[in-house]
Amino acid sequence: MPTILAEYDYTQPQDKSVQPSQQEVQEVLQQLREIPCTPQFRLNAEIQRTVKRYWENVPGAIAYLKEAVRTWKGIKSPEAVFVVACKKGRKPESAQAKSEVTAWFEWARRQRIVIAMSGESVYTPDGEAVALAEMMRRFPVGE
Repeated sequence: MPTILAEYDYTQPQDKSVQPSQQEVQEVLQQLREIPCTPQFRLNAEIQRTVKRYWENVPGAIAYLKEAVRTWKGIKSPEAVFVVACKKGRKPESAQAKSEVTAWFEWARRQRIVIAMSGESVYTPDGEAVALAEMMRRFPVGE
């Protein structure tokens, strides 16, 4: 079965007006069934409602649950982790970090602190290349 959410950019906002087809919902539910976790993920009416209601958050929530299964010491209810992640729009740490960098860069560019970014470097208006982490430390958003 093809994975419809494999190449998903978690940093881009999704169109909230898009409603999933029944087939898309079923594919997501199958992905949830296949997540290797203990206890085994159980599908119920609440999970199905959550997938439909928070469709735009589902890819990030699946990735968040997979990261939780991989990194947390124990999960008593993978269903609860998934539902909360959907409702709150949670994403895996790596996607959150990427999103924060993007937000910082956009802010810093509007402030004319930087003019470009490439990899882990940003460029100041005078053309100097500086480590991204250093610039984020020197110039926190809003200050």
